[in-house]
Amino acid sequence: MPDKKQKIQILKIPEGDDIFKHLAKSLIPYRKRKIGSLLFIVEGSVKRPRIGIKYPGRKLRFRSEIKKPNKSSALWANLLDFEVIPFVKGKPGFSTQFTYTNLRKDFEDYKKENNTFWKKILELHKHNRITKKFPKLKGIKPELFLEMLKWMWIQEDVNYKLSYREVESSVRYRLETKKQKPTSKGAGRDKFFAGLILVKEGYFLAEEIKKIIP
Repeated sequence: MPDKKQKIQILKIPEGDDIFKHLAKSLIPYRKRKIGSLLFIVEGSVKRPRIGIKYPGRKLRFRSEIKKPNKSSALWANLLDFEVIPFVKGKPGFSTQFTYTNLRKDFEDYKKENNTFWKKILELHKHNRITKKFPKLKGIKPELFLEMLKWMWIQEDVNYKLSYREVESSVRYRLETKKQKPTSKGAGRDKFFAGLILVKEGYFLAEEIKKIIP
């Protein structure tokens, strides 16, 4: 939950293939703020917020070990890291309620047979876009499911996949592990998407997927 000093504001990020460029341009000016001190509403409105992101994220850090920087130095690590926050009845909830495991299980129980919902998953995976008009399904509300997944995927991409060049960042940074070593490009969004396909087609149960795709 946010503290009393935490500022909450709207962050309008256009959907689509250029979403990472818009995100970088919007977040980078706040990189020197205290970790988690800003909460941006990225889905919904001030009166009816649905999804927010806390910035700066815990993985973001200034690389103080670089004593003699030059023009090519990456002085920051994980510059676009943030935490995805769901809103519950207009108030910030906890990101731990929405894990890949929970979403996969909800998909198996309530959504895998719905072709309209699956088409929205395909669109989201490929273009970071969610077409409105959602089917009425049990479990997690389809809109909330998709919007949480959208920002969880974006979070994965900016931490494990996309370089500062690819997001057209005005500030150089590198992606690194907890041990401050350069991270290899990950496939977080693709791994989860592949798991959904295996569940949808009935090859494996949602509970089994985490043993197959870590």
